[in-house]
Parts: sequence; C-alpha cells; structure tokens
Amino acid sequence: MTMRVSTLILFVIWLQMSVSRARTIVYKQEGDLIIGGIIPVHFFNESTGKCQGLRDLSALRRVEAIHYAISKLNNDSDFLGNLTLGYEIYDTCSSARETLKNCLNFIPPLRTIDNIIGVVGAQRSSSSLQATNLLGLYNISIVSFLSTSDELSDSDRFPYFLRTVPPDKFQVSVITDIMNKYQWKYVAFLYSDDSYGKNAEAEFQMQARGFGICIGYARSISGSDGSDVYEGIIGDLLQLKEESLVSVVVVFTQVETAGKIFYHASLADITRDFIWIGSDGWGNYDLTPVRGAEESVLGAFTVVPKADLHHDFNRHFEAYLPDSLNPWMPEFLDRCNCTSFSEIPMPPYESVVIDSVHVIALALRGMKGDVCDETLNKTQCIERIVSNRRILRDYLLEVEFESESNGVVSFTRDGDAKGRYDIRYLMKETTEYQFITNGSWLEVEQQKLDLGPVPWYLEGTADRERYTDENIPKSVCSDPCEQSQVMELKLQDCCWACSECADNEIILDNSCVSCFFESNQTYMWPHPSLIYCVPLESLQLLHEVGNVIFLAIALLGIAVEVVVAFLYIKNREKRLIRASSRELGYIILVGIFLAYVSVVLYCIPAHVVSCYLRRIVPSIATTFIYVSLLTMTIRLYRIFAAGKKTTKRPQFISPKSQVFLTLTISIIPVIWSVVWIFIHPPAANVIPPTKESQIIEKICVSSKEYRIGQLVWDVVVVLVNCYYAIRTRNLPANYNQTRFIAFSVFSTLIVLIAFAPAFFTTEISSTQDLYSALGYIIQPTVVLILIFIARIYAIYFVKEEDQQVISTRPSMRKPSESVPHPSPVRTVSSYAIGGSVPATPRSDGHSFSDVFGQGDTDSEPRLYKSTNGHVNDDRISSDSIEINSVEYEEEEGEEGVEENEDQTEEA
Repeated sequence: MTMRVSTLILFVIWLQMSVSRARTIVYKQEGDLIIGGIIPVHFFNESTGKCQGLRDLSALRRVEAIHYAISKLNNDSDFLGNLTLGYEIYDTCSSARETLKNCLNFIPPLRTIDNIIGVVGAQRSSSSLQATNLLGLYNISIVSFLSTSDELSDSDRFPYFLRTVPPDKFQVSVITDIMNKYQWKYVAFLYSDDSYGKNAEAEFQMQARGFGICIGYARSISGSDGSDVYEGIIGDLLQLKEESLVSVVVVFTQVETAGKIFYHASLADITRDFIWIGSDGWGNYDLTPVRGAEESVLGAFTVVPKADLHHDFNRHFEAYLPDSLNPWMPEFLDRCNCTSFSEIPMPPYESVVIDSVHVIALALRGMKGDVCDETLNKTQCIERIVSNRRILRDYLLEVEFESESNGVVSFTRDGDAKGRYDIRYLMKETTEYQFITNGSWLEVEQQKLDLGPVPWYLEGTADRERYTDENIPKSVCSDPCEQSQVMELKLQDCCWACSECADNEIILDNSCVSCFFESNQTYMWPHPSLIYCVPLESLQLLHEVGNVIFLAIALLGIAVEVVVAFLYIKNREKRLIRASSRELGYIILVGIFLAYVSVVLYCIPAHVVSCYLRRIVPSIATTFIYVSLLTMTIRLYRIFAAGKKTTKRPQFISPKSQVFLTLTISIIPVIWSVVWIFIHPPAANVIPPTKESQIIEKICVSSKEYRIGQLVWDVVVVLVNCYYAIRTRNLPANYNQTRFIAFSVFSTLIVLIAFAPAFFTTEISSTQDLYSALGYIIQPTVVLILIFIARIYAIYFVKEEDQQVISTRPSMRKPSESVPHPSPVRTVSSYAIGGSVPATPRSDGHSFSDVFGQGDTDSEPRLYKSTNGHVNDDRISSDSIEINSVEYEEEEGEEGVEENEDQTEEA
C-alpha cells in the first residue's frame, strides 16, 4: 500500500516535470541492464535556479569514465556472459533539486523498460542524500565516488548507499593529525551549512578534544549568504589573530563557498596571514577555488581522497574525445577552443568513478550466478535480477578487488570505504602556483601520517612569538601567564586564558585562593609574594576624625539634654512650664535623648545589639519629637479656630488626650521596625577589605526598602507639621512658641531634603552612617534650643514681673454670661495679643517678649473674641483676638479644674 502511494505521488511529480524532462540532456548507451550515472557537469546558479556555466575538463573526464568502464566490461564476454551493460548519465549541476529531478528517470514505474540495476554518483553529499532517499524506495543501490558526509554512513537510514571514498570522519582525523604533528592547539573552523559541513564540525569537535585542540572561532556558512557575511568572517578572523596567536583556519565547505572566502580574503589584503587547511569539498578542484587569491591562500593544505592516475583511461580519453558521443562535449570544445587534452586535472577522480562502476558490475556478476540458473533464458534472467534488486546490496558489500589505480577496494558493513587520503600543499614555483602531493594518510591499525618537508609562507619568521624554535608557525591561544595570573584552562588542555587573581587572593597550584574566609568572617590579605596571607587590622571607628567629632557632639548633647530635662522637671510647677504642654514636653525630651543616643549608635563599631538598636531607637526618637510637636500645633490650631466659630470647648485637647494620641501614633514606626526585623533580621557583617582599604570594617545590614519606608514616615510627619506651622504662623506674638515650632520642623525638612539623596546614592556604609549621625545631631539640637532652653533661660534669667504673666481662668462662655469673680481679675482686653503688651526692659536692654514672645498662655485658653464680639476674617490674626479673664466653669468638676489650672497660666 505504501509503495502504491509513493508511486502515485512520484507519478504526479513526474507529470508536473514532464516539460522540463523533455529538455533534459542524457548521455546514454543501450544495454540489457542499465547503470545510471548522476555527475555534475554544470554549475548551479542559486539566484536564477538554473544550471549554467560548464565545469572544467575533470567533469567530462568523470562522465567519460563511466563510458570507458562499461565499454571495457562489455568487451569481456566472459564477465557477464550473454548480458550486456548500458548507461544513462544525467547532469546534477551539484544541485540537490536537479539530482532529485533526474533520478525520476530511474524510477521503475516511470520507465518504459525496467532494467536499472544501480546508479553511480552523486558527487556531493547533499545530492546523494536526495538520490538515495528516492531510489531506495525501489531498492536501487547507489555507489558514490565522492560523497563523504558522515550522515550517509547510517545504514539504517540509507541501506542502499555505498561509496568508494572514505567518510568525513577519516578526513577529520587527517586534519587533526596534521595539527598534532605541528602542535597547533588553537584554530578557527569554517564549515558549510549542510550535512557535509555540520557533521564534519561535530566530528572535529570530538576528535579535537582528544588532541587538546581548541576551536577559537567556528562559523557555518550558507550558500546563499551575501558578501557582508564573508566580510564579517574575514574581519572576525583578523580580530582573532590580533587577540591570540592563531594561524590555522580549517575550511570544510563546498568549492563555491571556499572560493568566496578566499576572494574576500584577498579583498581584505590578507597575504600569508593564515595557514588554510581544506577538505575535499574544495580540495578536489585543484586551483579552481583559489584563482585570483593565490597569495592569500599560499601554503594551504588540502586533504583529498586518494585517487591515482588511470593510465589506460588517459590514453582512451585523448584518443576517443574527438569522436565522443558525449552531449556536453561540443559545449566544452566551443568554450576552451582546445586542440589537445593531454593535461590531466588533479586529483584524477575518474579512476574512482571507474572503481564505482566495477563495484556494481562485480556485484551483478555474483548475483547473476546465484539467481540465474541454466534453465533460465536471457530475458528470464534479466527479470529475475531486476526483481531481486533488493539483495544486490548484499553482493555489493561483499565486493573486494584490486583496483587498477587505487589499490584494494572493499567496504565496511555500513557501505564505507577504508580511509586513504592524499595531502596536498599549495606552493609557488617562480610565478606559478600549484598544488603538489606532499603526503598521505592511511587507515591502518595505527593511523599513519606521512608528510614531507614544508616551506612555510607565513610572514614574520624571525618573530619568536609567532614561530617556534624549529621555525614552525604557532597557532596557540595565549602566551604564558604573569606571576599574578593563573592559567584558566578552556576546552581541556589545549588553550588557556590568563586570569588575573583578585586582590585578596594568593596563588596555590595554579589556582587563585582567597584570603577571605566567609564562614567565620575571617579576613586576611595576600603577602606581596602572593604565596601566603597576612592578618589585617580592624577598622577603629573611634580613630576616625568624623566619628570622634560626632560622638563628642552627641555626648555633649546628651549632657545638655539631661540638664535641661532636670531643670524642666524641677520647674514643672512654674506657670511658664505649665503653660507649655509640659506632658508633651516630657515626650519630646525623651525623643531628643534617643536622637543623641542614635548618633552614638552610628559612631560606634557595628555589633548585633547595636544593629538591633539602630532599627528601633532612631525611629522612636524622630517620632516622639515631631509627633509631639505636631500634636501641640494641631491643638493650638483647633483652639483658635474654634474660638472664631463657637464658645464650646473643642474635644480631645486635655493633656491626657494629647499624650495618648502622641503615643498611639508613635506605635506606627515601631511596628514597621519590628516587622522588618522579622523580614530582614539585623546583622553585623564584615565589609571585605579592598586593595585601597586593607582594613576590616563591620556594618549593620539593613534593607533599602526598610530605610525608604522609615524616611517616608519621617517626611510625612514633618510635612504635616509644616502644614500646621503655616496655618498657625499668625498666632499672636509667638503664641505657645508656634514660630519656634515652625522653625524646628522647617529646618528638619531641609535636613531631610539635603541628606536623603546623598544617603541613598552612596554605597559606602561609613558615609551613610555619618549622614545619619549628622541628621540626628541637627534635628534634636534645634528643638532643644528653641523649645526648651529658651523657657529655661526665661525662668532663670528673666524676672517674673518682666515675664508679663497673665493669670487667666477662661471659659467658653460669652462675656454677657460671665459670672463676676469675687476678687478683682485683671483684664487685658486693652492690649492686643499681637505684641502690644508693653515689654518691661531688662538689664541687658531686652524685654522677655523680645526673647520668648508675649502671650504664652495655658494649653486651652477658652475665651477669644473680637472687640466687637464678632470675627469676620478667616485668618486668626493678632488684630482680632483679645483675652478676657472670666471665671472657670465649676461644672467640670474638681479634676477638670485642677487640670485646667495647670494649663491656664500665661507668660
């Protein structure tokens, strides 16, 4: 069923190609049994898809070799008895497509007489692949005279393919033996993008490893590649030569591709720069691929299957040629205008073609003796042979004979011939270039390479970097390494790169060994001899000038803060302190203390404990300071804003409420720190020393995400502070230090804007710590001076009568509803709070209002009204606010009275 389907498909193809087949040229001779021939006579133009341009004389010699061999066999009446052989020869143009088209002529269903017994060819491996795939469907065997691809050695895929030349794996063996002989360990490899080139490249990779040969550059080339590809390849080769001591380039391609490579090499003015080693893909064509580029390729080796002269054929060819029935002969004669054909192209592969014909004929003779007995007539014998084409392969594998030119011809079980190669060398004799046979290679038990003396053509023979002491060109990867370098082997032992050891490494047994021991965080440094490591000193942060200065400032700040806190607590019952939200003041003092402690933490060496404290203490410090200031500012804003709209007391302005609110908000950064402690636990890691800094330094590891989150929190708190500082900027006469608070938060914002970019852009841990320390010095110091030292100064250095203290017990009642006090109460409605209260001169010439600001009252003054009892302006201005002293409401209870008494003292 499968055969019928295949036949139908092929028949359809045959019909489609019938027109072109009608014009197909065939060189034929009738016979009882036909041996087909598929040989390239023309070139194939990839752009036009047509055969054009006749090849040289060697192509016609191979065609005529089939005619010669079959004619000689037919002249021997004892060879096949009463059977005669004929032939049909088609031109493949070295194209797989043309090969497939012409092989249709051998398909039994498409022939008038089914008498094909075997086919000689094709020449190229790609063409043979197509031919054997098609003809194998009909059990027609192919014996190639020049297809060398390793892929064709697969007898399971190609059971009807044999060849009288060795496969490429032996050709690769010859190339690697040449390289090994001259100790070429670093080479380039160019190969065609087909089975011929790809299989050879894979085989070369495998064999090269065994000899310690490196491939420094490998590139596949397609037949359709343009000039830019070839120019790029030549450029890569020149760059490789500059970067290394490479001299050898293997070119495993077809003749057309090789010709383009050498043409572009000559355009790039490459002369005697490389030693080219070629495969039979272009080595079989003598000087054809190198014409016009001889100087660029001079000194090239080519490896070609062994093929010696067939002297009897040479005489036959010269005598028979004028009378030849070869259909391509007239075209050749017109082109060359030749009168003599005594010149013999090298290598003479017509002898291998003759061997291939003899292989089929000998197998046929053996098969005829077994399948044709005396009872069968000639016709019946032919039918028996043709119907049993399948078993002809078995007879082909058993063939062994002494060739007239090439020695013993035999096959392996895969249908391959044994390896026999000639090694040819391109030389220059005066002005003539020619390939001479300089050596040979035979596949014997011990593969034998025999090479004669070689005249090297590479330039710079006196350059010891390029030539060995025996004046053989080098092709290696690199020079010996320097003392501070080690050889980093690549692709086994063939090639190395000199690898520079790191600054912290010594060299032991050609290996870089680190002086750092990460497991126990022990760090040493290499001795100048790079033989052993020496211990290093630890970084003493307390010896650094910046750290010492910041630490001294922090300790001084702590001392001053402790003194201020003591005096603040000592004078907590003073009306000036009671009127300043003293409970929030305590929290701010704690935050200032923790801020200075943070500076100390950033200035001392890193330790696990100090790293944990760095995560928590700084965030609590800034939160305590600025959340407390924010609470104070919002409270003042709410009180004065409520005074414009209602006489009702605002909610949550008592000291307890303010403290509770502050501590509640302060929990947020603490939670953030604790969460990140679990996500990214603090640790004191060692920064490895460098060549510039050969000291051991420990740092606290902290993720950038945590720091960014903490910074965002600080910025948000400070920005909100700034917002309310702006809203309360017009409170009368620095009321409750609102202007000092504004200055504090604005200065903090400037610090954040200035230091944050520098902090996150530097990668030096000690520099980041200094930025942090400087920020935690500036922020608490400003707050300490403006918020606390000014009050302490007023208490001790300003007379109480000069403090303009206004004793009030205000209520949110309207003036008309106020209850007369039994004792006189001073009313200051005649003085505008905006600074019109007379300032009592001091001994130094300044009044207290100049130093601290007049009108500091308790934390909840509850009667503010305009002089006409009505506020029209939306802003809280000093021109519209007056204070009226009234009785404190008794219905709030004793606790409320006591609480408010602490808050209603004014300075």
